[in-house]
Amino acid sequence: MRVNWAPSDLVASKAEELAGRKSKSQQALQDASEQFEAIFLYQLLEQMRRTVPENDLLGDRRAEKIFQSMLDQELANSFAQTQSVGLAKMIYEQMSRYVPEDD
Repeated sequence: MRVNWAPSDLVASKAEELAGRKSKSQQALQDASEQFEAIFLYQLLEQMRRTVPENDLLGDRRAEKIFQSMLDQELANSFAQTQSVGLAKMIYEQMSRYVPEDD
């Protein structure tokens, strides 16, 4: 007799899958938390760059400033998505008790 079994058939894995599902409101809160963290980190990086003295050795730096701004924005988005700082997680945990679990 042969039994077909897959790891996904475990009750524990199904429970984890159900726990991982979020309602639309909870997902929207998660996205907003990540966006808020990204904005905060972008502002932080921007202010950090202002502390570095400027040097006009290479002339006009408009293109370099635009590139640095875009780089800072992408770094902030990446940090927020990977939860390296954890601000989005804290915001989500604090605000999730005010969001309904079912839509």
